[in-house]
Amino acid sequence: MVSPPLISVVTPIHTTDHKLPQIREAISLTSKPVQLIVVLNNPILVDQIKPQLSNETVVVSHRKGRGFSFLKGIAEVKGKITLLLHSDTTLPPGWFNAILTKMEDPSVVGGGFSMVYDTPNPYLDVVSWLSDQWVRVSGELYGDRAMFIRSHLLGRCISALEVPIFEDLRLSRCMRKFGRLAILKEKVQTSASAYQKHGLLQYILKIWLCRIWYEIGGSPFEIYSFYYSTSKSR
Repeated sequence: MVSPPLISVVTPIHTTDHKLPQIREAISLTSKPVQLIVVLNNPILVDQIKPQLSNETVVVSHRKGRGFSFLKGIAEVKGKITLLLHSDTTLPPGWFNAILTKMEDPSVVGGGFSMVYDTPNPYLDVVSWLSDQWVRVSGELYGDRAMFIRSHLLGRCISALEVPIFEDLRLSRCMRKFGRLAILKEKVQTSASAYQKHGLLQYILKIWLCRIWYEIGGSPFEIYSFYYSTSKSR
């Protein structure tokens, strides 16, 4: 019997508000070969987070920004498939098999999950639904959807991650050069804390302002500084 391919999960953590215990649980429940790589992007976390699973590695990234954290974690990847998972996002039951089933199609180079927020709210339900439709129409993926990719393609798209922000958008655009992106029907659950902290409309406007700024040639480093200018966590 052929063993299923190893999936490497890379999870950057930059604040104490993370869901690492739930991520570990989702990995433990698969009973499948999964490598977990935790990337600490905040020095105060170094003494707090240590490896717990049998195939877990904890590394430290000293460069601010999720793109640079992913780069640090990717250097440790051993699996044929890499899953880039935000630390405030949890995986649904059956996530492992859902990825493998979709990746049996050689035309699929990677993809992401559908999404729901962790706080019951009709307005957030509308936001997640609209986000799903936008992803399907535009073909662009975002990191809160737990993006996955064939690991051998990461080397060809690695420069897309060399930014502190919009690494997910850049990576999905690079992936599309090599094949098709798939959106799984299974739903990851992601944190709604940013909407709760900043307000629904204000936060959506802030995201789209940054997005437009980037599309007209703005520096990802300047956009990163602006994006986090009202928050202490990066």
